[in-house]
Amino acid sequence: MYVGTAFGSAKLLLRVMGLLQLLGLRRPNQWEPPTLLDSLFVSPLNLVATLIYHVVLFLRTLSLSPASSVLRPPQGRHPIRVVCISDTHEQTVDVPSGDVLIHAGDLTDSGLARDIQTQVDWLKAQPHQVKVVVAGNHDSWFDRTARFASDAETEVNLEGLIYLEGEQSVHEIHGRRLSIFGAPDIPKCGPSSFAFQYPPEKHPWLSKVPPQTDILITHTPPKHHRDIGLGCPGLLRELWRVQPRLHVFGHVHSGAGCEPVYFDDFQAAYERVLSRPLPVGPIREVVIPNAKWLDVAALVYLGVESVLWKWLMAGPGPDDRGRLMVNAAQMYRNTGKVKSRATVVDM
Repeated sequence: MYVGTAFGSAKLLLRVMGLLQLLGLRRPNQWEPPTLLDSLFVSPLNLVATLIYHVVLFLRTLSLSPASSVLRPPQGRHPIRVVCISDTHEQTVDVPSGDVLIHAGDLTDSGLARDIQTQVDWLKAQPHQVKVVVAGNHDSWFDRTARFASDAETEVNLEGLIYLEGEQSVHEIHGRRLSIFGAPDIPKCGPSSFAFQYPPEKHPWLSKVPPQTDILITHTPPKHHRDIGLGCPGLLRELWRVQPRLHVFGHVHSGAGCEPVYFDDFQAAYERVLSRPLPVGPIREVVIPNAKWLDVAALVYLGVESVLWKWLMAGPGPDDRGRLMVNAAQMYRNTGKVKSRATVVDM
């Protein structure tokens, strides 16, 4: 009797969830952005913390376009214009002019050499002085362990591009030295034909990025930043160690956009809230006192402190102590269609 009742309740719950998805109140899969109801079901305090975090970031940058305000060039020096794209998946987009063009992976869907070559030729035709590419999980040809048998002896002509696979490239642009490090590694997310995958519990990021890196390019996002929960915690820890001025990534289409970061106590408090184990139920998290309450209280205090410091000590204008994260995905969610939304950063 009990088994039958439980089975009936489970079927009813599935029907309710299906109806909520049809109404657009729940997301259909983990690759779509969570709805308000999704966020409330998972953790109301995480939702509150995320809202607080982004309000404080806005008050610190005073800009709806942090890409144009956070990384200000040195006074009297010519800015280096960096154009960021990712996840074009065999399609092309409008590419603004600039000094450096970055493609953060998933040039293709198929992973075949011929399709990679088509994308590479398109990138080569762009006028930027420096053009840098890392592979994404769909770009199988670049990873010999994931390469299709039909491509075993096929070559791709990369001349004119800088392809980085755990490597650093240094350039002089407008009389300034720019250090770029790129790596394609990504937490396992698909079949063996996906490139450069690693088990999430065995990440490769420990002390991998050179300490003097100006621009870091990865395909995966870090945890908790422009990733809708799908980023890598190991990469986030490496970012705290290196703190590159600009981090460009993609992979999670629904996380596309920019986010200033400061690697300070406020950011650490935000990440601590989101890293807490998820509650058994959302009501219990709000009603029963727990450690996350203290974390959110600390987040509020540190947020107010950071805004007051910015306004009272630094004065009006953006907070120039910041760094910038860019999810440069051009694919719009999982629609199969790209949007021309390249991010332009002057640094």
